Amino acid sequence: MNTFNLKLICILICCCVLTLACKKDDQASEQKKLEKMYAEIQAMAETSTCNGNQELKYIAVGSKACGGPFAYLAYSASIDMYSFERLVAQYNQYQGNYNKKWNVASDCTFLMPPKGITCENGKPKLVR
Repeated sequence: MNTFNLKLICILICCCVLTLACKKDDQASEQKKLEKMYAEIQAMAETSTCNGNQELKYIAVGSKACGGPFAYLAYSASIDMYSFERLVAQYNQYQGNYNKKWNVASDCTFLMPPKGITCENGKPKLVR
């Protein structure tokens, strides 16, 4: 084998290694974005209060690889419901795309929606 072929093979191997390393970095950065978005969603939901006069709701959060949400969160009209619901929809879409892009596997357990919501100690709580 001549030196040109050896150099070409070395370059190809280096490119493959770099490509794989970049993909891992991309996946890690996307995972961090998902974690940040979910933390923001949880924080918004936790600021939600109730006193018996606000509308209480729950929302499905996440997109399992097999389908369906991984959680439900309770919230009330005490927060900006439009912004909250929009953020959850964006998160769900982003996670679904992430799962497809990176061939993520998950359990296929179907999470049943809550039976309702109650107000406990000034906070909306899911009824299971």
